[in-house]
Amino acid sequence: MSDTIRRQTSSYRQGLVLGLTMAEIMLLLVFCLLIAVGVTLANQRLKLDDAAARMRQLEATAASDEAVIDTIRRNATLAEVLDRAAGSASPHEIDEFWRKLVESNDVVARMEREGISLATLEQNDSSTAKLRQLMRDGIDPDKLARGAALASAVDAAVAERNMSKLTQQEVVALVEKSLNASKPSDDRPKGHTWPPIINLSEADGYFFATGSAELTPKFALELHGAVIDRLLQIAGAFDVDVIEVIGHTDEQPVTTHVSNLDRRLASVTSGDSGTGSLQWADNAGLGLARALAVVELLSADPRLHNFRILPLSAAQLIGIDGRLTHWDGHGDVRERRRIEIRMRKSV
Repeated sequence: MSDTIRRQTSSYRQGLVLGLTMAEIMLLLVFCLLIAVGVTLANQRLKLDDAAARMRQLEATAASDEAVIDTIRRNATLAEVLDRAAGSASPHEIDEFWRKLVESNDVVARMEREGISLATLEQNDSSTAKLRQLMRDGIDPDKLARGAALASAVDAAVAERNMSKLTQQEVVALVEKSLNASKPSDDRPKGHTWPPIINLSEADGYFFATGSAELTPKFALELHGAVIDRLLQIAGAFDVDVIEVIGHTDEQPVTTHVSNLDRRLASVTSGDSGTGSLQWADNAGLGLARALAVVELLSADPRLHNFRILPLSAAQLIGIDGRLTHWDGHGDVRERRRIEIRMRKSV
């Protein structure tokens, strides 16, 4: 009897375990099905959202097309041109029409970015009529435009520069430059208005030591101050970036007979040594050494770092009138012992 009870109890337990196991499996299957249904619903939701976005885009495109159609309907000229282009059998004519339409749209867009709206243009009909009337009265619109350009150029020059520091010659040259800029290229005068020459002669107090290329302290101070200020003013007025320093001497012969210029010029121009190490044997060498002394001082000033500064020598060949000397024997002439500074545009 007890064995029967044990067998029944064991069978019951096995059936209970099997039932619980089957229930767990069923719950797991239901859970997996729920996950699959959720993923499917999420994918469907994404597809619906994408379809809704495309629908909104189509609606916006349709609205834009409707606005274009409405504009064409209200513009009889545009409608006529479009009908003529649409009726053409030539694809080239149709492409040309749309190209011009796109270009016109770009022009209108640029005008609006510059602050000129279509409403403003429509309100300016009276100004256009006045301009036509001026043209009928013989007023040249090109002259009006050039006058406006001249006024703008002068105003800009006054705003950018201290006009009180410019010489009379520089002011006149500035106005001439503005006039030339406002003229058509065919009407501009030929030739060139050159910048003024800065003349630093011994007669005006710009001294070198006798027979030397050494700058006196006063001369160096003037170069650092008034001369560089003048150079910057001329550069602004004439748009030049090359400074040429020319050393002039008189006809007095140089007594030194040994020159080291061929050996020392390279080290001086590269900055490895100063002009005090130079020795010359003639006036050509003396003029070059004095020009190098001025170049050395100007090149050290940070205000002139963007300029090309070149030393040149005219020796005793060019008089104060700008002509070749006649070798008249007048050796000791202070006015001829000078430094000339010219400015030009680099090539």
